[in-house]
Amino acid sequence: MSSDSTIDQSYLPSKWEGFIIADFMTSSARCAAKFMHVIYQRVKLGGISIRSFTMAHVSDSDDIVAKLLTESFSRMSYTDKLELITKGRPTPQLNLVQKTKLFERHFNIGNYARYNWMTGSTREHKLYCWDCLLFGADSGSWARDGYSDLGSLSKSAHRHQNASGHLRATIRLKTFGDTRIELQLDEQQRRGVILHNEKVKRNRGILKRLINCVVYLGKQELPFRGHDESVTSSNKGNYIELLDLVAEYDSDLHTHLATSTVFTGTSSRIQNDLISAVASVMTDSMKEELRKAPFVAVMLDETTDISNVAQMSYVLRYVTDDGIKERFFKYEDVTEDKRAEAIATRLLEFLRESGCIDKVVAQCYDGAAVMASGLNGVQAKVKETIPQALFIHCYAHILNLVLSKGASKIRECKVFFSHLSGLATFFSRSAKRTKLLDDICQHRLPRAAPTRWCFHSRLVCTVAEKTRELREVFEHIVDHHTEFDDETVHCSDGYITLLTSFDFSFWLKTFHAIFSYSDVVFEILQNKGFDMQFCLARVDQLQRQIEQEKGNFDSVYDETQALVGPPRGRGAQGDVRARYRELHCSVIDSLLTQISNRFSDHKKLEFLALLDPQQFGHYCNYFPTAALNSLMESYGGYFDQPRLHTELAVMYGMSDILGESPADIHQFLLKKGLSESMKQVYTLSCIILTIPVSTASVERSFSALKRIKSYSRSTTGQVRLSDLALISIEKELLIALKAKDQLHDDAIKFFIQKDRRMDFVFR
Repeated sequence: MSSDSTIDQSYLPSKWEGFIIADFMTSSARCAAKFMHVIYQRVKLGGISIRSFTMAHVSDSDDIVAKLLTESFSRMSYTDKLELITKGRPTPQLNLVQKTKLFERHFNIGNYARYNWMTGSTREHKLYCWDCLLFGADSGSWARDGYSDLGSLSKSAHRHQNASGHLRATIRLKTFGDTRIELQLDEQQRRGVILHNEKVKRNRGILKRLINCVVYLGKQELPFRGHDESVTSSNKGNYIELLDLVAEYDSDLHTHLATSTVFTGTSSRIQNDLISAVASVMTDSMKEELRKAPFVAVMLDETTDISNVAQMSYVLRYVTDDGIKERFFKYEDVTEDKRAEAIATRLLEFLRESGCIDKVVAQCYDGAAVMASGLNGVQAKVKETIPQALFIHCYAHILNLVLSKGASKIRECKVFFSHLSGLATFFSRSAKRTKLLDDICQHRLPRAAPTRWCFHSRLVCTVAEKTRELREVFEHIVDHHTEFDDETVHCSDGYITLLTSFDFSFWLKTFHAIFSYSDVVFEILQNKGFDMQFCLARVDQLQRQIEQEKGNFDSVYDETQALVGPPRGRGAQGDVRARYRELHCSVIDSLLTQISNRFSDHKKLEFLALLDPQQFGHYCNYFPTAALNSLMESYGGYFDQPRLHTELAVMYGMSDILGESPADIHQFLLKKGLSESMKQVYTLSCIILTIPVSTASVERSFSALKRIKSYSRSTTGQVRLSDLALISIEKELLIALKAKDQLHDDAIKFFIQKDRRMDFVFR
């Protein structure tokens, strides 16, 4: 030090700047410096860092000790505890004074270095034991009450630091974090979670196997239950038998079925829940497609099942990025009320539940009055709520009516088809006759249905192609008359005469030619991939082909005469050729009249010509204004007419889509990213593709209904019936969901919505 009035800075560390020692402030700066040097040496020798020993002045708001007195350390979180201990004990400057008669005692801050457990509170103006404050169990003066007697400070501090309670608190402080109860509990909980999740994984694995069995049986339309599902039964039903078969090669499933007493997964309730879960996943997937689809068309039809229950089938048609979809959704029992108003109410409720009532642009039914009537039919009731829902009479039904009505009005034609039906019935009534037919003809005759003229077509084609073999069958029966009953011989003799008659052979050739054209159109009308414009073009082509058959009369007549000889009997008098020509023309004219009358309502679909690929070259010079006006009349609310006019004019001049169908145009706009740039044309293509041509998809659902709800499964519940039908009919969707590895987990989510006696939820 250079003088008495200056302090040698070498005695003081830099961190001591601003430190105040109130008890030793004298007039001599040298004494103060020496004292501070001594304190520094003691701290250094005691192994206590200056940072932990020297803290800045602590305000009442930052008084940690005071806070610990009100908020117990034991109630803090582990993180807060660790942070507090890491910071260390506070060592504030206390204004602690004790007056006597001769002098005043002031708290010496050096005591913090002397006792490494000592701390203080600026608010309470008392001293505390930091160790006991944190971990002490007693409430002594150093733990909770605080100490303020400076006269006995050394004695009391020495006694306290030797106490067993203080030692235990110190040990707990020093070993804090080494053994944590909460961590031990957390570890135990973690192990419990791991064991639980492993168990859940096994359980879900078993559940996936059960779902796979349900999917297999549902896709194959096989019955699930058995009449006797007991352990001793030789046939427990397909579901349990399939599980047993899989268990032979799957040790996990075998162990589960053999040992599980809580949840085996074989009860009828579990079967129903699994079927419902799979169907729910499929329904949600279809509803997601509906949500993305711009427009929707609805198709309905009703049939009676094996239990004499009237089943209404719901099918929706819409367009996605992948193309046209026709999805079956459900069956509904409408036995109690089949009035138009009741059916329309059910339909509108279904559309609301599906979230697509605002997207409906078309409705397609058969020609039954309750459905098709424009005054009080279902289509009229639906239009009251959805005015833009254009009604389409199923074109397959129309063509069926064209053929049936056009032929049945002429006596000779009706006689011909009755003989034809008799041929099929003759063989179907006897196994012996059928066996002979198989041996000689090697082809059975399809049975004709009175309301399905496509079956008449098959029968006509078969008889026309197998006439010679059929004659051999009947001649064999007559030649071996002793081996057959009288009725069989009698009918066979009559059919030999029939097959060699001019009249039957003439009409067989005539209708064989007509049906060869109509069958092609039938196939087109029942294919959901073809748009309405294409189907109408095929109907027009059929009309032209049938009209051309008028010119083929001479060839038909001459070929028939060469095959079986000239007409004989009553019809052989007069100008026979002229009479047959007249009959031939009458049949052709009747069919043409039926086509013109029954397909006349397609004029309301004139707007379809806007995307007629055969007319694009013509439209470049002559814009189809009438078709555009037709579109605005039916669906004007969806379009900006000037913008649509411009986009169509541009499209007609594009070589990339010249001659392309509406489906091709739709895909072109999507792939090239033009669905927004040419939004009006894209919307038009979606509407045209959404409009259905026929209810063929509904008819196919009835075929599935007959296979699923058979005579031996006539007690199937309504919900189970719809779910099984959905799995069977929409098997392509099911396969797609399974390929995406989406089916099982989603089905389990639906399955566990009910309380189960096994754990299926991960923690």
